[in-house]
Amino acid sequence: MGVREKKLCSLKCEVRIVEARNVEIKSQASTLFVRFYLSAGHNRKIEVNTREICSKSDKLIWDQSFGLECQGNEAAVEELRQQRVVFELRRKKTSSFLGKSSKSEVVGRGEVSWESVFESPGMEIERFVVMGESKNLVSEDEKPLLLKIALKVQALEEMEKMMIKKEKKLEKLCCVCSSRDCGSCNCLDYEAFALACALDCI
Repeated sequence: MGVREKKLCSLKCEVRIVEARNVEIKSQASTLFVRFYLSAGHNRKIEVNTREICSKSDKLIWDQSFGLECQGNEAAVEELRQQRVVFELRRKKTSSFLGKSSKSEVVGRGEVSWESVFESPGMEIERFVVMGESKNLVSEDEKPLLLKIALKVQALEEMEKMMIKKEKKLEKLCCVCSSRDCGSCNCLDYEAFALACALDCI
C-alpha cells in the first residue's frame, strides 16, 4: 500500500476564457479582464489574470488559454478533484491620472468544480457560467451576466515516466512540504502550476 500511495500522477490542465455576455456598458472609459483562482493546497490560492480589453467593444472575446502541468500522488489528485475554480469578471478604469493605474472592481463572480471536469466525457467541459454577485443585475427581467469558459484535464503517462527518470538524477525539494520525497505528502507540485500560468499559452 505504501508503494501505491507514492505513485506519481502527472496531469495537464487547461483553462480557457472564451467570452463574456450581457455586460453593462459604463459611460466612463474602462477595461475588463477575467481573474481566476486555483487552489494550491494548505489554504493557498494561485491568481491568474487574462489580458484587458475595452469594455465598449462590440464583443467581449478573450479566447485565451492557460496550460498548467502538475504532478502529485493519487491522494493529491483526488484532493484536486474536490476543489473549485473561481472566476471573477473585473472592471478597471483607464484613467491615467498621475500615471497611477486604478484598482479593479468585481463585476461578477462564478465557479466551476474540477469534479465536473473529471466526470465529463473526455474530461473536458465548455459552458456558460452565471456570474453571481453581479452589479449589473437590476431586475429579474434583465439577462444574467455570463462567462463562457472551458476546462480540460489530461493524464500524461509519458510525462510521469520522464519525471521519475529526472528525479533519479536531481534532488528536488517539494515546494509545499519541503520534503525531499514529494510522494511523502498529499501535495501537488503547485510550483509547476504557477510557472505554467505565468507562461500564458495563447
